Amino acid sequence: MTALGERLSRPGAVLAVIRVAALPVFLVAERLVEHPAARSAGFDFALPAAAIYAMATFLGELRERPLAPAPVLAAADLLLIAALVETSGGPFSQLRHAFFLVPLSAALLLRPALTAVISAIGVGLYTLIAVTYPDATAVRPDAVAFEFSQVLFLIWMGAASTLLSLVLTHRADEIAELATSRGRLVAQALDAEDQARRRLAEALHDEALQNLLAARQLLDAGDPDSAALAREGLDDGVTQIRQAVFDLHPYLLEQAGLRAALQAVAERAGRRAGFTVTVTVDPDVGGLRGQLLFSVARELLANAAKHSGAGAVNVAVRHSESGVELIVADDGRGIDRAAARAAQARGHIGLASCAERAEAVGGAFKVERGSEGGTVARMWVPLEDVQEDAA
Repeated sequence: MTALGERLSRPGAVLAVIRVAALPVFLVAERLVEHPAARSAGFDFALPAAAIYAMATFLGELRERPLAPAPVLAAADLLLIAALVETSGGPFSQLRHAFFLVPLSAALLLRPALTAVISAIGVGLYTLIAVTYPDATAVRPDAVAFEFSQVLFLIWMGAASTLLSLVLTHRADEIAELATSRGRLVAQALDAEDQARRRLAEALHDEALQNLLAARQLLDAGDPDSAALAREGLDDGVTQIRQAVFDLHPYLLEQAGLRAALQAVAERAGRRAGFTVTVTVDPDVGGLRGQLLFSVARELLANAAKHSGAGAVNVAVRHSESGVELIVADDGRGIDRAAARAAQARGHIGLASCAERAEAVGGAFKVERGSEGGTVARMWVPLEDVQEDAA
């Protein structure tokens, strides 16, 4: 799309084009359709004023410098329409139909409360024109009923436009929230990569490398006892390197499947924190959402190891017709909501990241206290083939 096309595709620019396009329609409607002559002298001044206003708003949108804020422009639209209607037949003018367009245009740009205000002003202006028009029954015997029906239609249009504005505002807020969430996910992904590299470097330097250096010194000693200790140190170093590689990339997930990968990471967390683990995975799950399920389960197990004080942790993955559910439950002290919020404010965003990754694929995430104590974390994700880049 060209730069001009992009400018004209914005809601404000679309309304500016509609204003300009309405001018010849107003002129034709006033000239071709017979209407009462009362108060019609001002039309030849009102239409040029509307033309100047329409062109000014159009040029402002082209230059990306709106003439005024959207609520002000909506009020100006109503005043000009009221002037044109008043001078081209009053409540019976063909131009009265323009009153119906203003609430819809307001719904595109304004929030529900302002849309309702603009709609009410439109109803009020038409009612004022109808009430003050001289000898309306001489124009139409059913003038009162006609004007009343027009007011009812305007009220209906205003209510519909307000509801439309509510829907559009809700969608705009959802889009903004998704954009913010996606931005946070990108930042978290970059931060997680940096943390993973730092943990790997620390694990290799503080554990595996120290064991290998100690083993080399023992081998240099040359006696049988030192050789046995060196062999033990080498075994520990190999184990630590394997654990570091597994943290970097869960190869078991690809080679042996989700259950084996979850069992390995759960047992490791259990050894570190001193709790027993039970892992159950429905056979029907297979590889569905495997990377996401494993990633979130690992985060939840790490949280349990650090904070729960649990004696036992259960990990379950269940399959249903609509999706896959991950449940990680412990018998520890239970989640402290205030502490969790404070931790997130300090930059510890593990649980928030789990929720955002689930929501990014159309799922849901919830953490709560168990009915018998401890903490229960649940994540549900749909089966649809959605990109799993959130994992």
